[in-house]
Amino acid sequence: MKIIRAIFAVALLGLYVTPRMAAAEMQEYYYAIEQNNVVCGYAHVVVTPTDHGGRPAVHLIDSMWLSIKAFGKSIEANIQFDYLIDSATGMYVAHNSRIEQGTKIVGASMTVRGDTVEMVAPGDSNTTRVALPPGTILQNSRLQHHVVDFFVRDTLLEQECRLFNEMDGTVNTVHYRNLGRESLQLAGSTYDALKVTELDKTTGVATTFWVDPSTGLLLKSTGVRDQYLTDPGVRDRIVRADFDERLFARVDTIISNPWGLSYMKVRAVMRPGGLWITPEGLTVPGQAFEGTVVDNMVDGVFEISHARYNGVGAPPFPPDFTATDSLWKYLQPQEMIESDDPSLIAKAQELTAGSRDSWEAVTRLSSWVNKEIGYDLPGGVTALKTYETRLGECGSHSNLVAAFCRAVGIPARCVFGCIYVPTHGGAFGQHAWNEVFMGEAGWIPIDATVDEVTFVDCSHIRIGEWTSKATMFNPEKMEIIAFTVSDEDDAGRSVETAKDFEPFLGAYRGPDTVLTILSQNNHLAIDIPRQMVFELKDPDEHGEWCFVLTSSVSVSFELDAEGRSSSLTIHQRQRFPRSVDTDSAATATAIPEKYRRLVGSYTLPMQSATLSVTGTDSLITLVFPGNKSVPMRESTSPGVWLADTGRSTLSITFDTDGDGPASAMRFTELVLCPRVD
Repeated sequence: MKIIRAIFAVALLGLYVTPRMAAAEMQEYYYAIEQNNVVCGYAHVVVTPTDHGGRPAVHLIDSMWLSIKAFGKSIEANIQFDYLIDSATGMYVAHNSRIEQGTKIVGASMTVRGDTVEMVAPGDSNTTRVALPPGTILQNSRLQHHVVDFFVRDTLLEQECRLFNEMDGTVNTVHYRNLGRESLQLAGSTYDALKVTELDKTTGVATTFWVDPSTGLLLKSTGVRDQYLTDPGVRDRIVRADFDERLFARVDTIISNPWGLSYMKVRAVMRPGGLWITPEGLTVPGQAFEGTVVDNMVDGVFEISHARYNGVGAPPFPPDFTATDSLWKYLQPQEMIESDDPSLIAKAQELTAGSRDSWEAVTRLSSWVNKEIGYDLPGGVTALKTYETRLGECGSHSNLVAAFCRAVGIPARCVFGCIYVPTHGGAFGQHAWNEVFMGEAGWIPIDATVDEVTFVDCSHIRIGEWTSKATMFNPEKMEIIAFTVSDEDDAGRSVETAKDFEPFLGAYRGPDTVLTILSQNNHLAIDIPRQMVFELKDPDEHGEWCFVLTSSVSVSFELDAEGRSSSLTIHQRQRFPRSVDTDSAATATAIPEKYRRLVGSYTLPMQSATLSVTGTDSLITLVFPGNKSVPMRESTSPGVWLADTGRSTLSITFDTDGDGPASAMRFTELVLCPRVD
């Protein structure tokens, strides 16, 4: 769910204020950053006089630290914006940005040359050039003279202008409105502040801010996140804030099988960011909207009823859409979708070789991303990094699916909106997925992240194409009016309406609590206290009943002589990509050669921790966070290792390719739960 982009976006939201400040000496400022009235970060701003080409200039360094929690994961971010500002114009002539979150680093170096901005990303030798129309404003994060010029010098009530958006590398249309003066007491001083609203008519982002009319210094801002001028002691007042309020809208309705939804009617109030919303743009195939959209505030009712495409009439493979102008941009590489990268092209061609049509090719690509890319925040972010790290959130998954499809000539795009989740007591959460073009059938939605590799369920509410790093769901209120769960399976076949679950029903002793197997909505289900009731799919050929919500967890039953279950086993499958850090232990000559390729560190998705595999001359050991070590032993099955944790048994395999080190470790945790009733 694009968390690193959200962090970058909210770091900028509300900071569109700054004038020419002819500083005679260094000046220093501190800002508190709040989320849900919790001080979760701060900014340290240093402004130093300098010169540029013989002209007076200002060097502004804006350093921010943020601490939030999203999806249960702690996220720390260090953000730095570095500007060289021409004192005469108040506009920057050079700018560097760096956003660091764990091992993930994004940003850009920008240089203004006449009417062009040249941008270079870290580690990239390619230069992106953006033409600036006459009058385009180059803003910085704290000092922006044009706002004071509009509303103090020119005494305007409102003004619209062009503004360069450094996050997206675009020139946006921005509307400012003068709300008059307001007295503010901040950091021990009283200000007769100028209050202004800003509405970006390209991304839909709305902000209210207050500036010092004599200098243009940002005093306070409100938007996705609030901030205000304060004292240096803010550094000691930081606590972690819950970001889920910006990502989820609770509806207090539990739907245990959202994958089976065939119809949903939802009332929604939200102010999305990332693109300019119109009522017409919210009505697309499979989705109808009735309501209003005022300055990107959406208030109305969505009805979703996606028909599931079965591939009939799909274009041949490989297809040729190069002559269709409207599809051209969906075949081209982009900043986050590197479909021209040789490694992505090679993998996409490998996965789709022999496909009978483009739909089969898409299904193969989407399935691979679902199975091979783990879920983590922020993950790889771009398609290439996601492929290399094998980790990512929904935005990362969508970027990779789009890159794969484009690499083999299939038009694909990323869209965003929200999706129902049974967590938080039932809620809609920010989400991204894909649409692929299938000729006469048009654009077909698919969602690799949630294992809907050939369809999307009817809880997906589409807001629009994902075109900006400022993309945010920003819900205010949502309510489920009606919904229908289909009586058909994924292939459209009618399912049985009566099943004999009696042999499995009852109570079982788990490691921490008693689990109950029951029947719900014509599904066998498992009630896990303090979580929810999870419905199960029918058993597969191995006798495993997968959770409807995820194929990574399943249960199996041991039956006694009378055909009644005596115990159940929970199977939980996880994949841990090898850490990008080089582990010298893997090359140690004291370790037997058959162990060396397995030794190393493996990333735990959604945790800031790793598992380690170490080896000696006679033993290979799995080391958990906290240094708990568990010996591993080879099983009778080739390539399978076993380990006993005391609570469960682990069945472990490694992904290997050629003679190099393992690229990932996979294990299935087996938890035996005897019947207790």
